[in-house]
Amino acid sequence: MPPGEPAAAGRIAVCSLSSRELLEPLSGLPDVAIVGTLMTANLGIEQLVRTIAHRPSIRGLVVCGRDSPRFLAGQSLVALFREGVDAEQRLIRGAAGYLPVLRGVALREVAQVRAQIELVDARGECDPAVLRRVIADLSARTASAPAPAVPDADDDTAGPGEGADGGPASTRPAFRRLRPGGRRVGISRALDGFVVIGLDLLARRIVLRHYDNDLTPRHEMTGVRAESMLLGLLSAGVVAEPAHAGYLGGELAKAETALRLGLPYVQDLPLRAPGRPAGARRPGPDREDTPTMGEAASSPYSLAEFLSALVAGLGVEGVELDPEVPLGIQLLVDSARMIELAILLEEELGLDLPADVDLRRASPLELYGALTG
Repeated sequence: MPPGEPAAAGRIAVCSLSSRELLEPLSGLPDVAIVGTLMTANLGIEQLVRTIAHRPSIRGLVVCGRDSPRFLAGQSLVALFREGVDAEQRLIRGAAGYLPVLRGVALREVAQVRAQIELVDARGECDPAVLRRVIADLSARTASAPAPAVPDADDDTAGPGEGADGGPASTRPAFRRLRPGGRRVGISRALDGFVVIGLDLLARRIVLRHYDNDLTPRHEMTGVRAESMLLGLLSAGVVAEPAHAGYLGGELAKAETALRLGLPYVQDLPLRAPGRPAGARRPGPDREDTPTMGEAASSPYSLAEFLSALVAGLGVEGVELDPEVPLGIQLLVDSARMIELAILLEEELGLDLPADVDLRRASPLELYGALTG
C-alpha cells in the first residue's frame, strides 16, 4: 500500500485498491493519515499491516475503489480483518485472492492491527464525494474510541520464528543481500520461486527481491543499472535459464528507464508517459494505435493461431477451445495462469486490456475481435 501524502492529525487510512485516480482527491483530507493502492493479496497486505502497526494513531481503514478480479486483494484484505490468519499455514481465512499468505509479517502485528482498526468495506465505490462522507463518519466514530487491547504473548498470535513480543526471532526468514555486478556466464540452472521488482524513489534505486514459491524471502538486490544487476544475479546463481534471464533483463531495463526519466513503473506492465491513463492505447506497428477491448483492427493472426496462443498462454496444451464460450466456463485455471494470459495478450499480441478486466468472462472470439475485424 504505497502511501499518499499524510495529514498531521488524520486517524483514517484509505486503501483505494486498483483505483489510482482516488489517491489525489482523498490524500489531502484532514481526517486522512495515509492513502494508498493495493494490488496483491500477500506482499501488498503485509506492507499495509506493517504501515498501520507502526502508526497507532490510525484507528480506521476505508477499503474502496475497484478490486482486481485477477488478484482479489480487496476481498482478501476484508477477510483478514473479519476472520484473521491461520497461525500454522499463514493463510488468510476466507480469502479468495491469489496466494493470500502472510509470511513476512509477525502474527502479533496482524492481531494488533485488527484490534486497532475499524474497517469500512466500501469496495466498488469510486466517487470522491461519497468517500469523503464515509471517511468523515468513520473519523467521528473513532475519535473517542478507547485504546485497543494488545493481545498477550501467549495468545494464538505468535507464529514460528517470532519472539514473545511478536517481533522477529533468529529463525525467522530474512532476505540475504546480493551485490550487483559480475561477468557474463552461461545459465544452466532453473530459477526457484519468483522475483518482485520495484523502485525506491527516495533513494533513486531499483529494488529486486527474490522469494520462494511459498513467499519465503531469499535474496534482495538494489542498484541503478539493469545490466550490472542482471550480471549480479547470474554471478550469484539466482537466475536459472535463458528465458528467465531475458525476462529479468527486460524488466530491469524498464525499471532503469523509469527511474532515469521519472516514469511510473509497474512490473509486467508497459511503461507509460506521465499522466497517460492505464487504458490508453499505445502505438502499434501497422496503425496509429493498437486496439482496446471491443475495437476492431487488422491482425497478423488467424483465429486458429490466436486460439493456439491462448492455449499455450494458459498452459493447457491439448485442449480445444470453443471460440464462443467464456474461458472461465471452459477451463478451471488459477489466477496465476490468468495473469500470464493477460501479459501475453498485452505484450505479445498488442491488446490493451482494462485494468479491471475479468478474462474468465471473456470468450476467445471476443478477445480475437479486439485484434481483427
